[in-house]
Amino acid sequence: MPSPLIATLPVSLAALLTVTSMGPALAESGSGPALTLAEGQMRLEARLRNMGIGAGKPVSMPASIDTARQIKKAMQGNERPAQHGQVDGLAIRFRAPEVQALSANNAPPPDALITQLNGAAGGELRFHRAMSMGFHVFRFPSPKTAAEVETIVTRLRALPDVEKVTEDVRSTRNLTPNDVSFPKQWNMQSVYFYAGSANLSSAWTITTGSANTVVAVLDTGITAHPELQSRVLPGYDFISDPFTANDGNGRDPDASDPGDWTADNECGAGIPGRPSSWHGTHVTGIIAATGNNWSGIAGTNWNTRILPVRVLGKCGGSVSDIIDGMLWAVGLAVPGVPLNPYPAQVLNLSLGGWSPGGCTYGYEEALNRVRATGALVVAAAGNDDTESAYTVPAACDGMMTVGAVDHDGYRASYSNYSFVNTVSISAPGGDISYYGTPGSGIYSTINSGSKWPVSSSYGYFEGTSMAAPHVSGIAALALARDPLISPEVLYFSIYLSSHDFPRDSICSSYAETYLLCGAGIVDAYQTLLTVSALEPYMLVTEYYNVDIRHYFRTGARSDSAFILAGNAGNGWRDTYDYFMAWRDASSGAQPVCRFYAKGPNSHFFTADAKECDDVKGYPGWVYEGIAYYMKVPKNNACPVGSVPVYRLYNNRFAQNDSNHRFTTDMDVVTQMMQSGWLFEGVKMCGGGG
Repeated sequence: MPSPLIATLPVSLAALLTVTSMGPALAESGSGPALTLAEGQMRLEARLRNMGIGAGKPVSMPASIDTARQIKKAMQGNERPAQHGQVDGLAIRFRAPEVQALSANNAPPPDALITQLNGAAGGELRFHRAMSMGFHVFRFPSPKTAAEVETIVTRLRALPDVEKVTEDVRSTRNLTPNDVSFPKQWNMQSVYFYAGSANLSSAWTITTGSANTVVAVLDTGITAHPELQSRVLPGYDFISDPFTANDGNGRDPDASDPGDWTADNECGAGIPGRPSSWHGTHVTGIIAATGNNWSGIAGTNWNTRILPVRVLGKCGGSVSDIIDGMLWAVGLAVPGVPLNPYPAQVLNLSLGGWSPGGCTYGYEEALNRVRATGALVVAAAGNDDTESAYTVPAACDGMMTVGAVDHDGYRASYSNYSFVNTVSISAPGGDISYYGTPGSGIYSTINSGSKWPVSSSYGYFEGTSMAAPHVSGIAALALARDPLISPEVLYFSIYLSSHDFPRDSICSSYAETYLLCGAGIVDAYQTLLTVSALEPYMLVTEYYNVDIRHYFRTGARSDSAFILAGNAGNGWRDTYDYFMAWRDASSGAQPVCRFYAKGPNSHFFTADAKECDDVKGYPGWVYEGIAYYMKVPKNNACPVGSVPVYRLYNNRFAQNDSNHRFTTDMDVVTQMMQSGWLFEGVKMCGGGG
C-alpha cells in the first residue's frame, strides 16, 4: 500500500528532488526532453495529490471504458474458483505469557487449552507446531473454505484464554510459466526502446550493486545455477509439511528447490497436475543473475547476495510458514530454528493468497516487526485480473505492492489492480497471454527438469511474480548507492521516480481518480538519481503515545526499531508526520540538541545554540547529544532551500507533563492550537525547501 510518507512530505521537497533527478535522467536516457522546473513540480504535485484519492471509496468501475487495454470482466474477478480462499488451519496466540513462552521454546500448549479450543471448534483442530510471535499452529483434518472457517474463528476469539486468531491461508506462486528459449531482456533495457522496461541499462552506469546488501527471496527455494551460485547465502527451508516440502522431511537448513511438480487432483479435486515451476530460481535470476560476464543473462543487481527462504512447495504453502520465514529473514527469532546470521534489507514475496477480509492479523503483526528492523518488503499484486485488496500479503499496509506491465508499458492482461490504492507501483511482468509469443514474457534462470532438478537453463515466464523482483533488485541497487537510506525514503525514492504509463493506457485513464496500477513504472535510473539527491538528508520520524498524549521525534533507525517492536511500551503510534534533516554539518546546518526529562517522560529538541546551553542548565533535563542537523531561521524565516519546522508546546509545565511537537504542516499547527497547544513559531529549518 502506498506509504503515507509521500502524502505528508512537503511538495517543495518532492519538486526539488524531481527536478534535480528526473530532468537530467530523461535527457540522458534518451526518453525525452528534460523537464522544466514548472513541469517537474506539476507532475509531482499531481502524484502527491493522487496518493489519498480513492482510499475508502466504493469499489466501482466507470460507466465506459474505451481503451484497447481495458480491465476485463470488471469486478467479476472477485468470484473465486474453489481453490482460492483455502484455509489449512489457524494460528492462535494464547493470552498467558507462560503459554507464549512454550511457543518460543518450540513446545505445544497445555492439553487443557487444546481441549478447550476443540470444544469451541467442534473437535476440528489438531495441534501442528509452535510458531514465531508466541503463536501455535493448528490444522484442520482437511482444508476448509474461508466461509466455513469464519464461524469457528468467531467462537475461538470469544474464549477468554485466546488473545489472537489468524487464518492459515493457502498461498500459491504467481506465474504462468512458458518453457522457451532465445532470450531477449526487454525488461532490462532503456525506456527509450521499451516503455515498459525498468530502465536498468542507464542505472548500471551508476552502480551494479554491492555484496554488502542482502535480498531474501521467499519462494520455492532455488536450484544450482552458474548465474547465481557464487552469491547465494545459506538459507533455510521453512516448509513444515513434508508433503508440501517434497524433499522427504519438514524444516531443515537446505533451501534448495527439489521441484514442486504435482499429479492430477493432488492439490484438490479437478486441479490438473503440472511440472515443476522452478519459480524461486526464475525470480532470483531477475534480481541477481550475474551481468557483463559473456554468459546467459543479466539480472537487476549483479553483486547483491541472495538469501533463499523456502516457503512454497507442492500445492503452495501456508501463511504461518511464510510469516516465520519473513521474521527469520530479517534476523528475528523463530522457534526451533537457528538465528539467521545474514539479515536481509529487502524481502521479495512473489506469492499470495486470497483473503476476503484483506490483510490478516498475522501478516500485519509480522510486517510491523519486519519494518522495525529497517527492511523493505516487496510483494506481487497477484495474477487474477481483479482488485488486489483481497490478495495477501499484497493488501497489507507497509508493503511495496507491485503490478505488472508489458513491454509497451500497458497493464498486463492478468495483473491485479486496485481502486483502493493497494498497488504501489508497476514493473515488467510480461504478457505472453495477451500477445501469444514467448518473447513477450520475462526471460530468466530456471532448471530443465520436469520433476526433479536436472540442469541449469533459461526460460520465459509472465506474472506479477516477475514484476516484484525488478523492484527488489532496484531497491538493493539503491542501498548500494546509499547504505544509510531509511526504508521509508527508499520506498519514496522508488515510488516517485517511476516513469509514466502510456497516455492511452487504462492506468493513465483513471490516474486523476485512482492509482489503478500504482504511481508509474519502476525506473532504476531515476531511482538512483533520486537516492543521490537525497543522500545528504535523513528522515526524521514522529511517534505519538495515546496513553500519555506525548509526541516524540527521532532520526535514528534504532529508536524507530525500538518503538515499532514494542520495546518502548504500549501506546506508541507512527503519525507519518515526517520531515527531512541533514546528516551532518557539511551543508551549513547546525546540530540539533536532544534532551530528555524523566518526570514528564518527554524529549525536547533545539537547533539554537544558546537555547541548547540554557536547557543544559535546567534541572531535570538530561542532554542526550546531537539528534540530527537543521538550519536555523532568522527573523522567523528559513534560509532559501529549506523548509520551516514549527514548534508547539502543550503548556503543562505546572502539571509536570511538558511536551513539544515539531511539524512542517500548518494544518497540524492549526489543529494543535485549536486543542489548546501554544504556537512558538519557526524554530528550525529542514531539508528540501
